[in-house]
Amino acid sequence: MISLVHLDLSSNRFDASTLKSLCNVSSLTYLDLRDNNVQGSIPSEIGQLINLTYLDMRFNNLQGSIPSEISQLINLTYLDLRDNNVQGSIPSEIGQLSKLTNLSLSGNSLNGTIPTNLWQLTKLQDFDIGYNSLTGVLSEDHFSKLRELKSLDLSGSSLALNVSSSWVPPFQLRRIRMGSIIVGPRFPAWLRTQKEVEVLHMRNASISDAIPSWFRVLCHNITSVDLSSNSLTGNPLEFKFNGSLQQHNFLTGHIPQLEVGQTVVPALSSLLLNDNRFTGTIPEDLCKSEYLSELDLSNNLLSGRVPLCLGNLRYLDTLNLANNSLSGQIPSSLGNLWRLDALHLNGNKFVGKLPTSMQHLRNLQTLDLGDNGLKDIIPAWIGERLSNLRFLRFQSNNFHGPISDTLCQLSYLQVLNLAHNNLSGFIPHCFNNISAMVSSLLHGDGGVDSQESLEDIKGGREVEYDVWSLLLVRSVSLSANNLVGEIPDEIMELVQLQFFNLSQNHLTGRIPKKIGNLKQLEALDLSMNAFGAIPETLSDLYSLSFLNLSHNTLSGPIPSGNQLQTLTDPSIYEGNSGLCGKPLPNNCWEHKLPAKNGPIDDDEGHSESDWSWFYAGIGPGFAAGLSGVLGILLFKKSWRYAYFKFIESACDKIWVKTTRLRRNFR
Repeated sequence: MISLVHLDLSSNRFDASTLKSLCNVSSLTYLDLRDNNVQGSIPSEIGQLINLTYLDMRFNNLQGSIPSEISQLINLTYLDLRDNNVQGSIPSEIGQLSKLTNLSLSGNSLNGTIPTNLWQLTKLQDFDIGYNSLTGVLSEDHFSKLRELKSLDLSGSSLALNVSSSWVPPFQLRRIRMGSIIVGPRFPAWLRTQKEVEVLHMRNASISDAIPSWFRVLCHNITSVDLSSNSLTGNPLEFKFNGSLQQHNFLTGHIPQLEVGQTVVPALSSLLLNDNRFTGTIPEDLCKSEYLSELDLSNNLLSGRVPLCLGNLRYLDTLNLANNSLSGQIPSSLGNLWRLDALHLNGNKFVGKLPTSMQHLRNLQTLDLGDNGLKDIIPAWIGERLSNLRFLRFQSNNFHGPISDTLCQLSYLQVLNLAHNNLSGFIPHCFNNISAMVSSLLHGDGGVDSQESLEDIKGGREVEYDVWSLLLVRSVSLSANNLVGEIPDEIMELVQLQFFNLSQNHLTGRIPKKIGNLKQLEALDLSMNAFGAIPETLSDLYSLSFLNLSHNTLSGPIPSGNQLQTLTDPSIYEGNSGLCGKPLPNNCWEHKLPAKNGPIDDDEGHSESDWSWFYAGIGPGFAAGLSGVLGILLFKKSWRYAYFKFIESACDKIWVKTTRLRRNFR
């Protein structure tokens, strides 16, 4: 019988039963179950795989705690449980796996402190426990036996590194990730001893210090450094990098002109100087970084025009110049950046029309031109040529004319924000062709960069979505324009829509009854239009947390039930004098005539005005009937004799009966 030794089942859809059944195959030495659908706890039977040297179960949905039986895997050298939902503390039994070289437990829900015997794993080369809820203070003693360590990830936990300024670690690290733990306040002096560093990430590490001069020596081999969200001072471009530079501190002054011949210029692949206080213009020397793939100068104090030569950066895939004071027209040379997938020019002072050369940006997924002074129609080529667009934001400009029907061709579009412009005409009926808002089948990262973010309106206020939120959001905002007509029924097919804002337009007619189809809707703003009634189906929106229907011409009862019961702010409905019912103080019965069994409903009985006409007609009707009878008696002699003979006979009978009654009482 052949024994199974090597088994790779990665990237399938196997479940928990598969894992449990494999625990009986004791001959296994290599087991790869990453990226499946394995749920539930890791079975205790895992300890039966005593020959296992490699175990990879990352990217599943494992829960519960790590069983103590894992200590029986005495031959294990590689253990990867990243990106699951494993809970509890790290079991000390892992410290008994003396052959471990790779231990990855990041991206789970582990808590407590790191067991002391994990620091006895002398063969560890890759130690990754980031993004859990671990606590504790790490000292020099903890690392004293980890001489083979090459990669250390402690990011995203409540850990603190407390070592002396003279500490010389026993290892030479290539990858250092200590984001969002406490490393500072001083710039870590022990980094000076690390000669092989390629990746250095210490974002938000509580460092308040100047970048030391010796740091330039360390930078020669670094391909990625992230020191953002600290309080560093100094000039970041004094240091030479072979890869990327990320900053997010309080750096001031001009972005320095780079001298010809500096090796940093052609070598840079990523330059991120966002969220600082740089002033002046964008230096043209940046264009000499011919391999630059990402340039982020957003959230600074830069001014002047965008250098035309940026269009020469043929490898650029992300350009973010948002929230500065840049002016002039958008350079047509940007249309040469055919690799570009994200373009953020929002929050500046750009004017004029969109350069037609931008239609060549076929790979563009994010186009944010909001909060400028652009004056143009919405070009048809946006829908016809930029077919990969997922996020389109033109908010707060001077775009005019109708909304182009070609936008309906953007089947991947998740965010459409055309608010606060001068757009006119009708809302296109073809919006139901935007597949990403109709079906949940279009999902995934779609190549969205991990640094991507977007400001957009959510529930009446501006918020910033990070990359993970962007993957899920579906939003349409057409507010503060001059749109007319009714809401097309086709929009009610956008069943994935979460945020819908049509406020401050000139829309009329009915709110479609099919609005109840939008089950995912979290925020709805139809205020300051001329809509006539609220459909009962509005109460079917069980995810709704923000609603504004104020200042329309709405009348009738406010629907009740389900999620609407929790929206109790009367201002939601203010400016609609014909509305009644909770949460408004005027009850609907006050507007209607009570019936025998309660208030009369307009659909089943009569309104108050109907009864007024009824009573007003009683008097004239009686008079007309009486005059008709008297006229006949006057002109018809035979009828007159018969009528008075009947009256005389009736009076005689009444007199006889009353006479008898009087006698009986006597």
